[in-house]
Amino acid sequence: MSSVSSWILESPLEPIIKPSSKPEQPPYYCSPEHHISAGSRDIREMKRLQEVSSTISQILRGYIPRLIATLLGRENICSVEIYNDNLYGAVAMITINLPAKDALELWLKLIDYLPYKDYKIVLSLRWLGEKNVSEDELINYIVKIMIKSKVGLKALPGFDAVRIIQEIRE
Repeated sequence: MSSVSSWILESPLEPIIKPSSKPEQPPYYCSPEHHISAGSRDIREMKRLQEVSSTISQILRGYIPRLIATLLGRENICSVEIYNDNLYGAVAMITINLPAKDALELWLKLIDYLPYKDYKIVLSLRWLGEKNVSEDELINYIVKIMIKSKVGLKALPGFDAVRIIQEIRE
């Protein structure tokens, strides 16, 4: 069975979600004699995982906009979509109405509050404002974001970057 952590919200001055140091007994525990299996997984466990996933998504949808407002010092219109990606797992896609440079700086700050190593949620940010960074600046920001978040590039099986670059050069 996977480990369970309870979540605590800290004061608005320090908007950080942390796993609690005291693990609680899962409320959905069932004894082995009440085990209903579907293949190798317990049906009740699968349903509970969906509920937990839904709850975490709801928490993040409320928490991230408040965190952004705190970091920027003002309310800002943004949307948060949580979804599962084939390569990266859980992804929080944040759409915000900021210019590129401000959005990329915000992305770097958000990583401090929702580090991938702790929560296994990849942050992704889409800005709707002007593109006020050069291609080189954008690459530098993306590299900084990847290094800070410790989330690297992943490719589908069969992807061959060398072949693609050779085709471009020809």
